[in-house]
Amino acid sequence: MPPKEKNPRRSDRVSISMPIEIFGTEISGQDFAETTKTHLLSRHGAALVLSRKLAPMQLITIRNVGTRVEATARIIGQMGGQEEAYIYGVVVIDTKVNLWGINFPPLSDADKALFRLLLECNVCQAREVVYLDELESEVFEANQQITRHCAGCAEGTVWLRAPHNLPDGTTTTAAEQKLKRAQPRSEFPGSRNDRKHVRVQMKISVCIRQPGFPGEEIALVMNISRGGLCFVSSNTYFQGSNLEVAAPYTKGAANVFVQSRVVRVEKLAAEKLTKYGVAYLRDARG
Repeated sequence: MPPKEKNPRRSDRVSISMPIEIFGTEISGQDFAETTKTHLLSRHGAALVLSRKLAPMQLITIRNVGTRVEATARIIGQMGGQEEAYIYGVVVIDTKVNLWGINFPPLSDADKALFRLLLECNVCQAREVVYLDELESEVFEANQQITRHCAGCAEGTVWLRAPHNLPDGTTTTAAEQKLKRAQPRSEFPGSRNDRKHVRVQMKISVCIRQPGFPGEEIALVMNISRGGLCFVSSNTYFQGSNLEVAAPYTKGAANVFVQSRVVRVEKLAAEKLTKYGVAYLRDARG
């Protein structure tokens, strides 16, 4: 049984650039309004870029430019940044507001997921984080689209990967739909002999981020299951290290990152590469 994570996330994180407007008060006491974009977002939080210094616990108002939905959020702290550009982590206070216009699936459904994708209805542009099982994943990988029921259209429609950069003024009916879901939980697989999930041999790209370290790596997945994946890399990751992985990964699309941990390290001397086995972490529910 893996140890419980401190401050576990309540949903997957989506790498997406969504236009937003921020209203608040600077440390100096001066009111401000700024148009910017998200860096990452989750069900009730986000990482966003601002050109001014703000303090932890400070309250701001965020308005989704596309849907005009707005909500009060609290600054958690600064996550990084460059000169005259600061990245802040924020949490939305009213959890009943679907600020991003994206429907997130229940955490319990993560047990069934081989692929985790942000998809968009080709008809009404509703957006959802979607969990695909093995068969659905193979269909999507072959066609780069899948037909599924759309609540907004009230019928089966074609769903494609949502773009990473959303245009200003984009609209979506997803914000108007009721959230029929609660929160996700990923399974932590056991040892080689008691593995709970069947591994699927599939050559896809994975994006790897290590919290606390700059940059990211694009690597090749050797196999993937509902509980984790295996990839090869020339980089060094130590067993027990926490990672954030997005698989499948597509450049220019909105990618879903999942907390995971390195559970197996195998040197491939002939190829000067290392094979890593990572397990998705179990999220606390509630």
